[in-house]
Amino acid sequence: MPQPKSAYDSSYKQTYHRSVTAVHSARTAEKEAAFVLPHLFPHYRILDVGCGPGSITTGFSKYVTAGSVTGIDFSEEVLEQARSFALSQGQPQTRFEVGNILEGLKYPDASFDVVFCNQTLIHIPDPVKALREMKRVCAPGGFVACREADMPWKWHPYLPGLQLWDKYMYGLLFGMTDSPHPQNLPHGPEYRGGSLIHVWARQAGFDPTKMKKGADVELYSSEQERKWFGESYIARIEHGGAGDKFRKLDANEEELQTILADLRAWMNDVDGWFSIFHGEIICPV
Repeated sequence: MPQPKSAYDSSYKQTYHRSVTAVHSARTAEKEAAFVLPHLFPHYRILDVGCGPGSITTGFSKYVTAGSVTGIDFSEEVLEQARSFALSQGQPQTRFEVGNILEGLKYPDASFDVVFCNQTLIHIPDPVKALREMKRVCAPGGFVACREADMPWKWHPYLPGLQLWDKYMYGLLFGMTDSPHPQNLPHGPEYRGGSLIHVWARQAGFDPTKMKKGADVELYSSEQERKWFGESYIARIEHGGAGDKFRKLDANEEELQTILADLRAWMNDVDGWFSIFHGEIICPV
């Protein structure tokens, strides 16, 4: 994947504004980690890498009542949100700690039975190195599990403003903004995630013959789903810093207004559809 200025750059490019983390907080263990739950035992020790606001992490606690759950992120700002969420859910025993997986985690080898991440590797400049570290802290007999979005995402109707959103979001995530036609965004391996996680895992030293590979699709198509999702994207631009970040990528005001107008048009279109393909893997250790 394209490298930032530092291989250990710990700046999450979408920010931790509430307009962003509100979407992340809607994620649950039952949905995003559904492929993991059947493999859990009450005594398991779980590490959630890139836990964000902690909704999945906290959800795991219900399934390992005799074990432990730890979430790590490199932002104390988002970890405070995670701790507050855990308290609100009656799970104060869920731990949240600062950690940067590319710099090496503080935990000894074989500290956890399950090491999990969701929508984390696509934001890391060296996903293979991250997976090696996840493997190191996972105990023999346990497993590493990952769920990652694959790009490009799918919109209908694919309005000009949504094409511009994709263009500048790709620029934000991958440093790419020079496509003259945003609808022709690159589909090469450096701009994907979910369909590559099994490759990254093999390169990190996991046995490909023992991996359990799967996939899931996330869909927003009902009136209520479109309204919630569209408003969250609008809030990111107007209040959550995405607008300023897009401007730094040379988006002009006309383009930003086109993005906002077409997000609203998509929200109100009875045929509106947004879907994301997710790749999933379980890698025994």
